[in-house]
Amino acid sequence: MTTKPEVLMISKPIAPPWNDSAKNIVRDQVCHGERYTYRVMTTRDAPPLGKNAVMEPLYRTEGKLTGGIRQNARVMLRGLFPGSVRIYHYFFAPNRVTSAAGRIQALAARVRTVQTICSTPASFAGAKSLLFTDRVIALSQDTADKLEGAGVSAAKIRLVRPGIVPIERDGASARAEIRRKYGLATDGPVIVFPGDYEFSSASATVAAAAPSLLDAFESAVLVFACRLKTAAAREKQDMVARELAAFGDRVKFVNVAPDMPRLIGAADIAVLPAESLYAKMDIPLVLLEAMSQQVPLVVANTAPLEELVSLGAAIGVSPGDATALASATISLLRDSKRGRDLGAAGARAVREQFSSDRMAREVEEIYDELLGK
Repeated sequence: MTTKPEVLMISKPIAPPWNDSAKNIVRDQVCHGERYTYRVMTTRDAPPLGKNAVMEPLYRTEGKLTGGIRQNARVMLRGLFPGSVRIYHYFFAPNRVTSAAGRIQALAARVRTVQTICSTPASFAGAKSLLFTDRVIALSQDTADKLEGAGVSAAKIRLVRPGIVPIERDGASARAEIRRKYGLATDGPVIVFPGDYEFSSASATVAAAAPSLLDAFESAVLVFACRLKTAAAREKQDMVARELAAFGDRVKFVNVAPDMPRLIGAADIAVLPAESLYAKMDIPLVLLEAMSQQVPLVVANTAPLEELVSLGAAIGVSPGDATALASATISLLRDSKRGRDLGAAGARAVREQFSSDRMAREVEEIYDELLGK
């Protein structure tokens, strides 16, 4: 029996809750890869990830990669002693601390290395000096182009789009149930903004568009589905709530949604007019979850979101233009055929370009390349 080559996945703790794109793509790579054994950094109580996973409980609790000193020391030491591992695969945005630690590990272990840029830095200036691995995986063409523009060798860069397991949309009664669960009991359209309050002007744009959207449909509901990670985020949510207080329950704020895929699937449309995806994945997985369930999208027509527009899976509007956002959303809600066509194109794009199976296969082809297979 042939032993599968081993890959050490150096990442945040891969454990529930599955509400972090950087964790989810590691989980799905491990679960859908076929020809490698994956050593996964996780917590003691994390569930197993399948026959190809070897769970290494280096973390005490689910948290960030930049955790406590002891946790980071365990991760650092693990990387100095590869054992039977032949490839280290790093998952983080380029930064001085983690890049320095990874460089030391790679030199000491003498293994081949890969890094996935899980979220893009605020600036690509100096990115070349921070990227030490044999191959660098960009999750969008935009990031691949910016890496090359920053001086990273094109021979090192590989484009592998993030993937999800395609989701079958709930039936009408189940969608009505999830709407009631979140206080959206309405026969009118539900518009969801699955973004954030801090790293772009998108929430302000959606808030400015809200009066036009809600006046156009008497029973429409607008949902701000944004996690509150900081005090600043809560302050901005409070500001939006005060701005839209006159609409009462027709504006909802959902900060924690354990069943976010079902919530986004219960919407009639999802909007993300963000000019920046800093601190997010190039193509947020929540948008792929919406596309998979044939929920039409309105996004900013700036990179990398415009890649969804070019696939026919979204309508693009200028970031910061609340009038254009409201107009595109209203038009899409009134034109049911266009909405269905857009939803069908999104589902097709997920199957063909954003599936976990495809992602895992393409990453394993990079491993093959590094090992000369």
